Amino acid sequence: MQIDRIKYTMKHRKAFRAVEKQLLGHNTIRGYLHDMDKVFLYMIMDYKRAHKIHRSHSRHHTLKARTHADYVQMVIDWECARLTKPDKQMNARETLDKLYPELKDKVLPVIEELGL
Repeated sequence: MQIDRIKYTMKHRKAFRAVEKQLLGHNTIRGYLHDMDKVFLYMIMDYKRAHKIHRSHSRHHTLKARTHADYVQMVIDWECARLTKPDKQMNARETLDKLYPELKDKVLPVIEELGL
C-alpha cells in the first residue's frame, strides 16, 4: 500500500471539492467521487499502473472527456492542482495553453464560463 500517495490524493480531493464549490456554488456527485478510484488502486498496485488505469478511464482526463460536464471537471482539476501539488503550479488557463493547446476550442469557453 502506498500511504504517501493516498494522503497526497486525499489532499487533492479536498482541494478539488473546495474549488468546485467556489466556482459552481455547490459540490457535485462527481466532485465527491473525484479521484476516489486512485485511492483504492494505490492499495492494490504500484503507482505507474494505477496512474495509467486512472487516466485511461476517468472522464476528467483528456482521453475520456466528451461532455461539457467532463470539461468542467477537467478545468476544476487543473485549477486546484496547484493548491496541493508542488509539481503542478499552473492554473487552468496556463495548463490549457502550455499542455493542451489542441483542446482550446472546447476548454477555453469553460474557463471563461467559470470566470477563470
